Amino acid sequence: LSDEQLKKVVIKMPTVLSLSFKSNILPSLAALQGRLSLSEAQLKKIVNGLLSVLGLSFDRNIGPSLVALQERLSLNEVQLRKVVVGIPSVLGLSFESNLAPSLAALQERLSLSDEQLRKVVVALPSVL
Repeated sequence: LSDEQLKKVVIKMPTVLSLSFKSNILPSLAALQGRLSLSEAQLKKIVNGLLSVLGLSFDRNIGPSLVALQERLSLNEVQLRKVVVGIPSVLGLSFESNLAPSLAALQERLSLSDEQLRKVVVALPSVL
């Protein structure tokens, strides 16, 4: 991030100052980038779209949500990356409490098959 972008992050999320860059932020972002094969630009878009990702643990929060979402929708790696980059806030949502009920409601309301639901979410991640 540039100095100006870093300043915006601190202003929007002052708690980031209490996190250790080496112990907290860097490992989680590196794990996220590796898991989704994100470019620097894609990672930056995710951080700018969901500043709270800086405070999330990959092992406790992000990773399990990615696995659950990928399994529920039978997403391949490219599709999962497209969904997350398209709507970074998905990383801050609980799969069980937020995403699973939303997916079930969407699927039921529109009478979608699992394949149709996957296509809708990949094409328009904001439906989540």
